Amino acid sequence: MPLSPKDLEEFLRSKNINFKIRFHGETYSAKKASEELGVSLSDIAKSILFISDDGNPLLVIVPGDKKINQSLLARMLGFKKLRLATAEEVLKFTGYEAGAVPPLGHKENIPVILDEILLAKKVIYAGGGSVNSTLEISPKDLEKLLSLRVMKVP
Repeated sequence: MPLSPKDLEEFLRSKNINFKIRFHGETYSAKKASEELGVSLSDIAKSILFISDDGNPLLVIVPGDKKINQSLLARMLGFKKLRLATAEEVLKFTGYEAGAVPPLGHKENIPVILDEILLAKKVIYAGGGSVNSTLEISPKDLEKLLSLRVMKVP
């Protein structure tokens, strides 16, 4: 059974973090989420799960209006290549269904990269644990809770 917004809420409450989970119509894309929430596409934080050439997961969080150059990112990180995780892999490693992945509170301990642009924002809107929920959180709180790597994602 996949994790849900309730699981995410329990995780964040246990960490004493300020957040809000907003419920709305289904959003399977950052563009749709920005329209549904009435926020800029650049305020949406996409959590994208990649699998490295050694088979390990890597979560990359970027603004909703950014496209990742996978081959350049792989080279920057010392991999031959990175590929997008399958829906089954997303569920296996994060515990959440594809399209609903929050930036934290995953089933497994996954290395996380956060695009430096997001760190400058006061609030970001990320996956909330289901396709009809969004997590509103400060990126500074992500930095506190995760041992993430902040970098300019290509």
